[in-house]
Amino acid sequence: MQVKQKWTNVSIITPEGPVHKDLLVDGDRISALLDRKTVSGNDVKVIDGAGRILFPGMIDVLQHGFDINFYHEPTPGCVANSADLLPQYGVTGFLPSIGSLAPDKTAGVLSDLAQQCSQARGARALGVHSEGPCFGAPGAHNPENLLLPTLELGHQLINSAEGKLLAVTVAPELDGAEEFIGLMKQNGVSVHLGHSRGLADNISRYVSWGIDAVTHMYNVTKSLPPDDSGVHPFSLPDALLAEPDLALGLICDGIHVHPKLVKLLSQLPADRVFLETDSIKYAGRDGARFEAFPGYWVTSAKGNAVKDDNGGLCGSSLTSHEAMLNYLSFTGTDLTRAAMASSLIPARVLGLEHDLGSLAVGKLADFAVLDPNTLAVSETYVGGKPVFEQMA
Repeated sequence: MQVKQKWTNVSIITPEGPVHKDLLVDGDRISALLDRKTVSGNDVKVIDGAGRILFPGMIDVLQHGFDINFYHEPTPGCVANSADLLPQYGVTGFLPSIGSLAPDKTAGVLSDLAQQCSQARGARALGVHSEGPCFGAPGAHNPENLLLPTLELGHQLINSAEGKLLAVTVAPELDGAEEFIGLMKQNGVSVHLGHSRGLADNISRYVSWGIDAVTHMYNVTKSLPPDDSGVHPFSLPDALLAEPDLALGLICDGIHVHPKLVKLLSQLPADRVFLETDSIKYAGRDGARFEAFPGYWVTSAKGNAVKDDNGGLCGSSLTSHEAMLNYLSFTGTDLTRAAMASSLIPARVLGLEHDLGSLAVGKLADFAVLDPNTLAVSETYVGGKPVFEQMA
């Protein structure tokens, strides 16, 4: 008989705030939040949390690479390797993500990553995110690889990912986008607006097609300059802020988005903002210079933005834990709000809220154990099993 776990002497971060109860885990799920005086049975292993914090496992919905792994050019076992490394940063779920690849390579890379997701044994490789290739503005993606969003392309992406395509980023102003988005929604794929040149006045119509979220808010979403009339122009970022049901992804390194804008976003309703790293190769390591695609060289710096040789942004070197700490620092908010941004809202955007994203009865027991003073990750559990423990 499998022994149950009871975590006692802990502070549990829930969407309603910190709860000072015991967390009971039965198998891979949370079975109860118990009053601390509740007597345990003989089949319960009691774990003294020593005043530490149980924080819901972080979910990164946009991750192009981590450590030496780069999902645009997947090597055997790269997803599993990332899955083994990510729990030390409190991550229990992630989406290996691709950018706008050459059309003749996309299907093969998606298929490879989909198969590798099933090999992950640390953090959950939940599925794949295709950021592109249907963009109005390339940003740091190879402009030669951009395509229009056709139904044929949509079926190719879905079929190549073998049921593992969980998110796609698209510019909705492109011809064919409405049908493309409809196909994605019919197949359970979360649709994110990004790399768009769409007109602000059209955003409500685009959102009505089924868009769930925004990929890296403020980045490659151009604002309009003011004129001399004294009227503030209504631009794309304003239109995205105005949509009450649209979740806004945020690269929280203080460079992609100014800390004061991060603070502004944090004052929206709690279900509006989520953290995504947009990390690329060498995230979590010291900086390195490498070729992101043929002829395009970039340099990473630990916990920082990745920049090309002209100073342009190309993803980040963030870990989810660094992003969460930055969010706390920039906004002055609390762990409850930070947990919603790093865990619950990402799960909700992906349609996985029934299993993931918060510490609640019936959900999977995915959580990080944080030091109450430093918020450093000391342990991480996935499905009630330890996948990381900080060495003494």
